[in-house]
This record gives sequence, C-alpha cells and structure tokens, in this order.
Amino acid sequence: MRRIEYDPAKITYPAGWKDKAAKLLQELVDAADGPARQKILSDPNNRIWSELKLELRKLSHGKCWYTEALQAGTDVDVDHYRPKGRVAELIAAELPHPGYWWLAYDPSNYRFSCIVANRRRQDVEAGRTGGKADHFPIQHEAERAYAEDVDYGAEKPLLIDPCVAHEPELITFKEDGEAMPRFPEDQAYKHGKAARSIELYSINHSEFVTARLELRDRIEKLKRDAKRFFAKLETGDADHENGYASAIAELARLRSAPAPFSAFCAAMIEPSSHEDYLFGLRHA
Repeated sequence: MRRIEYDPAKITYPAGWKDKAAKLLQELVDAADGPARQKILSDPNNRIWSELKLELRKLSHGKCWYTEALQAGTDVDVDHYRPKGRVAELIAAELPHPGYWWLAYDPSNYRFSCIVANRRRQDVEAGRTGGKADHFPIQHEAERAYAEDVDYGAEKPLLIDPCVAHEPELITFKEDGEAMPRFPEDQAYKHGKAARSIELYSINHSEFVTARLELRDRIEKLKRDAKRFFAKLETGDADHENGYASAIAELARLRSAPAPFSAFCAAMIEPSSHEDYLFGLRHA
C-alpha cells in the first residue's frame, strides 16, 4: 500500500452527479427508519458512486488503493471506507450500528478497490477468509459516530486509510512476500492497525504473495546485474554503461508509484540502497 493523494474537489464529476448526490442524501435524511434508508441505498439506480470509478482509478495508475494490485480487465469496486449500510463489528450488538449512511454520497469516503480487498471471500490456497466488506473496527467503541450530526473525526479507526499520508507506512514486508506490521506488538495501536488492515484488505492473499515473490526474484537479478556492471564502469565500455543504466532504470520503475506492488519493491530494494553500486537509485 502507498499513499493516494486524493482531493475530491479536484476530480471530474459526470454532469449532474453532485445534484443527484445531494438529492439522494436528502432522501436518506428524510427516510422514516433504517429499512427505508436501506431500500434507497440498495436501489441499483442510486449507486452513483460507481460512476466515479474511472476518476478514482486514475489516481492510483489503475491499482487497487489497498493492495496495489493492477486492475486491468477485472471487476472493481468503489469502497465506502466507512461502511454505508451497517458495521459488521456491531451486527450482534444490543444497538446495531446503522452504517455511516450520511457518507454514502460523500466522495471523501470513497476508495478505489479490487474485489479481493473489498468483498468477503475465501483464499482457498491460504485457507483464510478476507475482504473488508462492512467491517470498520475502531479503537474505542464509545467514540463511534451513530448519526450524521456526530463528529466521526473523534474515532480512531483500526483500518489503514491509504489517503492519510503516514498510514500506509505502518505496513512493511518480509522477503517471503508477506506483508507485516512495521511496529512491534508493544506498540499496540500501530501494530494492531497494520495487522487488522493486512487481514481485512486481504493484502496477503496467496495470489498477491506469489506476484510479490516473482518481483523479489526480478529485483535480486537486477541488483546482481547492477553490481556487475558497476564494477566495470571504470573500463569506459559503452555496453557496461548501458547495462548499468538499464538495471538502475528498471529498479527505479519497479518502486515507482505506477508499478504494481511498488511498496513491496521499495522494501526489497531499501536494505541495499546504501551500497555504492546502487548510487544511481538515490535520486531516481
């Protein structure tokens, strides 16, 4: 995961989208009860957040904001970071949460997501179930907002928001391709937030781990190539110069924002970044 610089005021909206969103929000406000609101939200004609998929997609170069998996020719979702219809953690509670329905038509609550990260499903190979769906754990339930006139900014979510500058950095990676919390368990909030996000966003789905391992092997080969060509740069041979430049350029590309799983690639490159043979990467 890496930071997404998202300002809803700067994206392009379809003609009439904001007016329709305002109208639908008012219908939700005026609804007699929860079932009436759910009927509005479940109507396919009212799911206008899907009309913003293309704009949100552009901000991440076509990658899921949660997993960094490239979305090409696949189904994608516009996830509501704060769930619009219910909160899974409180379904069985004495006072079930109605969902953050007042944010259903607020683009600041939208996140571009692959279906693996957003929909509950089993990873058969890994033997575990993931997917955010209606989950939205927070640190202190007493601070949870239940109505539109309550400041939900007081909540401390236990799910990383890719739009918050520092939060994606709570996750790092092991050489075996798996994501892990950057901070140890004795730093409970930071560790727990990363661990819960890895679980619910399915960041360690077996297909993603396999893809990261393939990238790891490619990075190791490129590092060996760069080291070999670097050692021969003093000869002045053009082939060595070009070989070194090619290896450095590809390493820079793999850790750049448009590349799939770029945060993992950066984590694999970083331990060697102080080595002289990678000097060309320091400002790339």
